[in-house]
Amino acid sequence: MTKNSNNDGFTINVNSPGNFIAKEIKFTGTVNIGGSTEQGGYNDEQVKKALEAIVGENKVINRQWKWAGAYWYLRWTCNYPVDIKEFCEKIDSLKLNVDKRYNCVYENFRKYCTYSFIDYDPKKMDSVKYSKNDAAVFAEIRAVAQKLAEELGKAYLPKL
Repeated sequence: MTKNSNNDGFTINVNSPGNFIAKEIKFTGTVNIGGSTEQGGYNDEQVKKALEAIVGENKVINRQWKWAGAYWYLRWTCNYPVDIKEFCEKIDSLKLNVDKRYNCVYENFRKYCTYSFIDYDPKKMDSVKYSKNDAAVFAEIRAVAQKLAEELGKAYLPKL
């Protein structure tokens, strides 16, 4: 933690490959938590709209296990929970307008979140290493992450 040059607060730099937990910290003033500085972060409404666009029949999340792709992307770019149960609770709190057959259910995708590539930043997915046995699963999860990134990117496009 370093005092910034304007002498009006602190900058906290976290250099870790994922999320971190901060306890007993009190903030005064504006606080920005979550999202990458490259994207500026996304709010829950933007995430909700993006997910609704990709979840359902004939969409990229057309089976419950494919929530692993959303988990991979959102935990890295939007500071969504690393704990899979908490992630599902967070998704449930968004009140997605999707068929219940496609709900985010812990038991249906948790094993996919144990693949080693989930621990790598999905923005660097072209350099992620995975075993030959995991190639098909990686391709499916990667497709979800890419489609979610595409949909979230629309949040910043001007409306015509």
